[in-house]
Amino acid sequence: MEITTESIALIRRKFMKNKILFLIQILLLALLSGCASMQDSFYRFGIDRERSKSDLVYKTVDVEGEKVSYLEREGKGETVVLLHGFTADKNNWLRFVRYLPETYRVLAIDMPGHGDNVQDPSKKYDPVSLSQGIEKSIHSIGLKRFHIAGNSLGGLVSKIYASNHSDNVITLGLFDSAGVTSPVPSEFRIALEKGENPFVVKTREDYDRLGEYAFYDEPFLPWPIHSVMARKYISRNDFNQKMFGDLKASSTFHDQTTQLEILSRLKMPVFVIWGDKDRLIHVSSVEVYQKELPQAETVILKNCGHLPMLEQPEESAMHYAEFLKKHPE
Repeated sequence: MEITTESIALIRRKFMKNKILFLIQILLLALLSGCASMQDSFYRFGIDRERSKSDLVYKTVDVEGEKVSYLEREGKGETVVLLHGFTADKNNWLRFVRYLPETYRVLAIDMPGHGDNVQDPSKKYDPVSLSQGIEKSIHSIGLKRFHIAGNSLGGLVSKIYASNHSDNVITLGLFDSAGVTSPVPSEFRIALEKGENPFVVKTREDYDRLGEYAFYDEPFLPWPIHSVMARKYISRNDFNQKMFGDLKASSTFHDQTTQLEILSRLKMPVFVIWGDKDRLIHVSSVEVYQKELPQAETVILKNCGHLPMLEQPEESAMHYAEFLKKHPE
């Protein structure tokens, strides 16, 4: 065989192709073998990439000697504070923020006991205590007047905060919010009444089952990220159950009189958005808000579950942005 420049180049290309394929195989084997450190690195890379695409920067603030974590996107206009739900964290808002007008300054804050914050079993994590924790975080960050919105438990915490600090709140946003008794019981409420709790997550199967409650059409995530999230969630199960016990013991969680009293103190513009396929908090909750809050603007998303900011981030952000535009400072 004659050795030519072309044949050498061909051999080199084949070698490089085989080398790349080999490296890919090694990476896949490491991931498939359950290498936790490799999966964690993949997870951190994915989260960092999503944050960067939304111009969100990770920050902490000192609150009474403890570090509270949050994400912030700078903006020259009004400020929007976003609160996640039970056992979730600030990252639930990554894709949603991407579709909010860039003029808004946005902060997604980890609630006490959640995300990167301290887990202290000696503390209380009922909605009122969580609201007090958020109040301290907001004060430490230095916020004065802002829009506040929350999903699920974060919605209830936002309601409590807004009812107690109306001078600080321009508008209130509720995304499939906890804190009212729906006329039609949800599948989650029925499960609890039977003594079953989908938030008890001890195995990967339990984690996947909880995901089926949370989503109607779960957004795509690379499987290593799912593995890391499941592992983290399972490791927090005991603490999560402590927090859930605090929630169940609170009148804001189950007492209709307390819930309606909170609503009666909300005088600011209110935005209510719900997924029509929500299995955790039934969409009939919207009827309560429409009755008790005549100023509420409501949106029901078709074929969407409990987490509209994750499942339909662009559409939910569009509706929320339209609401904000109508109610400036």
